[in-house]
Amino acid sequence: MTSSKARGPEERGALCGPPASPGCGLYEPEAAGLTRPFRNWAKGDKVLFKGRKITKLLAKYAEAETNKDELRIVSELERFGKPAVRHTIEAFRERKLIPEKARLLLGKLCDDSCVEEIVPLIGESYDEVRRVAKEMISKRWRKPCLPLLIEYLKSPDFYSRANATELLATFKDQSCVPVLVSMFNSADPEMKRNIIRILTETGGQVAKKLIISALSDESWQVRLSAVKSLGKMKAPESVDPLIERLTEKDPQMKKLALDALGAIGDKRAGRPMMELLKDDDLLIRQKATDNIIEIADSDIVPDMIGLMRDKDVNVKRCAAEVLNNLKDPRTGDVLIKAIKDSDWWVRQIATDSLAQLKGDNIVKAFIAMTRDPDESIRRCAVEFFNKVIHKSALEPLIELLKDQDWWVREKAVTALGQLKDQRAIAPLTEMIGDAEVKWVVPGALAEIGGDEVLEPLKEFLFDDQKGVRIETIKAFGKLKATDAVSDLKECLKDNDEDVRSEAVSTLKQLTGKVFKPEEEPTPQEVLQAAVPRGIAAQGAILTEAILVVDLCRSTEIAARYGDSFALDLTRILTETVTPIARREKFQFMKSTGDGFLITFVKVYNSIRFALEVFKQISKHNEKVDKAARIDLNFAINLGETRIDAKGDRLGVATNMTFRVEGVRPEGLIPIENGMAKEDMPVVNRILVTENVEKEIKDMEGIKTRIVGLFELKGITGLHKVYKLTSVE
Repeated sequence: MTSSKARGPEERGALCGPPASPGCGLYEPEAAGLTRPFRNWAKGDKVLFKGRKITKLLAKYAEAETNKDELRIVSELERFGKPAVRHTIEAFRERKLIPEKARLLLGKLCDDSCVEEIVPLIGESYDEVRRVAKEMISKRWRKPCLPLLIEYLKSPDFYSRANATELLATFKDQSCVPVLVSMFNSADPEMKRNIIRILTETGGQVAKKLIISALSDESWQVRLSAVKSLGKMKAPESVDPLIERLTEKDPQMKKLALDALGAIGDKRAGRPMMELLKDDDLLIRQKATDNIIEIADSDIVPDMIGLMRDKDVNVKRCAAEVLNNLKDPRTGDVLIKAIKDSDWWVRQIATDSLAQLKGDNIVKAFIAMTRDPDESIRRCAVEFFNKVIHKSALEPLIELLKDQDWWVREKAVTALGQLKDQRAIAPLTEMIGDAEVKWVVPGALAEIGGDEVLEPLKEFLFDDQKGVRIETIKAFGKLKATDAVSDLKECLKDNDEDVRSEAVSTLKQLTGKVFKPEEEPTPQEVLQAAVPRGIAAQGAILTEAILVVDLCRSTEIAARYGDSFALDLTRILTETVTPIARREKFQFMKSTGDGFLITFVKVYNSIRFALEVFKQISKHNEKVDKAARIDLNFAINLGETRIDAKGDRLGVATNMTFRVEGVRPEGLIPIENGMAKEDMPVVNRILVTENVEKEIKDMEGIKTRIVGLFELKGITGLHKVYKLTSVE
């Protein structure tokens, strides 16, 4: 290649530019005989010079620290017009300008002629560039950008399609509808879905018709989008086509159609939704139930009554829930019959519904139920009178204080308290001998009120059960019984710290003074006071049903969610276990950190305790998310225990109970009729020893299944372990 030094003057001049004419301040290319290529070169040089100038100004603008400096630079950049816009965009893309400065500068530099420079930016990979472009389009150029944005719906770039769809949906411009409708039939499924989204926001009859037609589209995803959109548009004319979607086999389509029909709220959909109460999918059944409750009226009652006779318990549950919420007087008779249903949920819903309907015929029916031989019916009856206060229930409720079922007796006590009839005072006072339910009597007497309850209450103030004493102190506080101050002062000497604390609080409430409890008793004094009458003290050997309950995965829960979360679950378990243990007449109970060791006189009491705790914890689990669920393991053994100085239970039988609670599938030695390792449950189980199984095998309604043989650490031999399978 020839160097520039070797070239002739003419050649060098052509490359470097012509020399200036002597004595002339201006240079005329034509006068100098320049060719056209030279003029193009001169123009390019000028553009290059301008570009460098803009770049330098943009660099200064990026570094400017004051508003005054920024405005000065902006003013200079404005003189360059569109080139300044293009360079600003490029600097923004390359992140040489922060988003806020780029947004302000483009706002100053751009006019209506810059639309074609800004719209393509919605497809940029840098999200801040897309955001600024969308903001500018939305605020300044809605109308001018419509044709460009519609074209971008066809773009192969994801960002361009998505942002064009978003903007057009936001604009809600009716002028776009004809174009979008004409594009729809020839579009691919994704573009169809985008068009449906835009038309949903745009609205109008033309849009609705197109979306209704899309319910028959060959693409499943397009049909789903159409269903969602019609629900959002709440188009009454789409009710019949949406009802047809309820018959499809696809669960997701049925759920979305239910959502759409529920949003529209047209009662025509009520009866078609009834068929979905029989669906195999639990979520579909519940969604259909909720929708029927929202949109149906009393005309649907006969159909619901018919479903209450269905053999499927799930159908009956849904029908009962609908009837409960419709609150139509015609439902009374069928709901009264539902009280005798074998399913507890149906019974509960029916009871709640009838409590809201009330009516003399309903009250009479429940009074009759208080004498029913079926325990579950009596439970419904006493639950009803806890919700419906009716003076005619006084005598039946007093009779229920003698019921064999502790739950019925307890609910009868609270119902009598709500009646506030002084004729109930004497029967309630006699309940002091009922170890299972007497703890609720003080609260009921406080509900009745009046001076007549003060003396009866004092009988409960020094009861051997701590819970009874605390509830009695609270009752005096509720009654504002200043006459009981001297008796409450005696409670300051109680051997239990909680009782003393409650007495201090109530005395302050009644007198305005702060009383100090007596000095805390020694552990030996507490032990002596806590030993139940008729139970041997230290060194005694007892034959007891020994139960261990353990909160599963407590260490894992604490590690994942924190100690506070784990402690809260332990608190819930404690509040559940304590009253149930009391009702089942426990002999001894202590916390093991993640659970409890509890002993009972009879095996049957330990079985009832475990089942009732499971029932209550199941109710808790239904209301919380997965993390807050409580999983439990029980083990029950029968054997001799030895009492130490603290009242604790020692001995081989106690150790064996803990070992049985901890058995795992890997330790299972399979035997005939036993479980395979993979079938053995790891959580939510009640395991019992052979001694317990012999005690309960002839008990009605209680069943067990052998798990297999296990070696139990520290205990000689192989031991059979059984699983409690059901109790009627």
